[in-house]
Amino acid sequence: MSASAIQAIRLTSQEAVLSPGRRALLLGAATLLGALVRLHLLAAPSLWIDEGASVTFAALPWRPFVKVLWGYQGNMAFYYSLLHEWIHLGDSEFVVRSLSVLFGILAIPAIYILGARLFDRRTGLIAAVLLSVHSFHIHWSQEARAYSLTVLLLILTTYALTVALEKGQRIGYWMGFALLAALCVYSHIFSVFVLAACAIAIVFHKPFRVELPTLIATAAVFGFLCQPMAAFVMVQHSDQLAWIARPTPAAIYEFLKLMTGQGGLFLLLLYMVLVGLAFLQPGEVMRSHKEKWALRLLLLWLFLLPCITLGASFIKPLFDSRYMVICVPALILLAARGLTNLYDSSTARQWVATSVLVLVIALSAWGTHQYFVNLPDETSDWRSAVNYIVEHQRLGDGALFFLPNIYCYRYYVHRAESQHKITSAPDVLYPSEPRVPVSAAEVRSVTSGRERVWLVLHIDSVDPRASAVIRSTLAEQYQLLEKHDFPGQDLISVALYARTPGK
Repeated sequence: MSASAIQAIRLTSQEAVLSPGRRALLLGAATLLGALVRLHLLAAPSLWIDEGASVTFAALPWRPFVKVLWGYQGNMAFYYSLLHEWIHLGDSEFVVRSLSVLFGILAIPAIYILGARLFDRRTGLIAAVLLSVHSFHIHWSQEARAYSLTVLLLILTTYALTVALEKGQRIGYWMGFALLAALCVYSHIFSVFVLAACAIAIVFHKPFRVELPTLIATAAVFGFLCQPMAAFVMVQHSDQLAWIARPTPAAIYEFLKLMTGQGGLFLLLLYMVLVGLAFLQPGEVMRSHKEKWALRLLLLWLFLLPCITLGASFIKPLFDSRYMVICVPALILLAARGLTNLYDSSTARQWVATSVLVLVIALSAWGTHQYFVNLPDETSDWRSAVNYIVEHQRLGDGALFFLPNIYCYRYYVHRAESQHKITSAPDVLYPSEPRVPVSAAEVRSVTSGRERVWLVLHIDSVDPRASAVIRSTLAEQYQLLEKHDFPGQDLISVALYARTPGK
């Protein structure tokens, strides 16, 4: 029997097992499960600094909003623009984060249609199920940041590229791909590494045929749309990645566990095996040229970003696990294809493949459970810290912050005011506007005339000299009345100082 005949029989068998109604039911169940998990405990953790920044920028009127984007926050500009409109629905933690949840939920059917386009519907369905319970994706679907949006856009962009290649010279499909690719860049700048994988896949495009004028036109449109972001990167020199530490072997191992769903070493090994099986030829079926192209693309998508950032970290640290969440769809699609090949293998019975799938889902569910168990330690407890200050404040109190980041303080003060819990809060004395470096003279100047001062220290270990300057200068004129620590991923220390009589 010919290879094409065997392939036709196998596809017919697959369609009989997975009827359209059953596929729709399973996809709907996976999407519903993904939605419920991503909404679980959504408002429980306090906003952390980056989320506070998201809300602060999004709440600005349009003119200062655009000014902030150009001056400092050009990265994630598309997400901030969407959040700017979304918060008209409300600014509670639940509402603010629900935008990211929406993108995370939409990624589940999106990865199904991509898997079905690249391989077949069964692979797409397995990928949707795996993504629905993937704790790393769940985590960043619950953060008021751009990562879940970026993941969704990259899935859609890859789908648009596949359709454009299949349609050949129909320029409309290529313009759609260029637009989605540009939105990826405005969602997160590290999308360029995945787009580079797409570009390589276009260059080595067999079995597709693309004319050079079509590629030039697509590149020109993409370049034109990305000009503002390119200008931002070249003109603005603020180093927003200076906080990244040089990766250690332990950190890389933890990253690998995150990428594979926090199910421990066994789940990590299972994913590695399944990715390997994706490249094995099942039975007597010849792999099509399109499938070979899809596997190359997904492999580039999976490895390009972590490998380049790890390599660059020997010179300047760029590797951080949160950025790697944009590679999760490639890993899941490859694992799903490996499972499909295992189902189709003539040397393995279907119950073996089913058992492996159930095991992967069970370990992923356990990893998701662990994520929620550890959720209180995932962020800093700004909600409790600010509530403590406003409950114990007195009229005329001031507050100094180091690190000089007041986004979460402003957010929770605003929430307390909107809920009529308070009418005012301690004035922010430092950082002052315009912002100046920490010095004893600056601390004396901003605290002049204040009887009581609150000192809020957060991640002060990045510059212990500066925090020591603040404390020693306060000790010259004030006495420490009380100190309270609020544990979390990064400790928040709140201290109240009162002026010493006669000083």
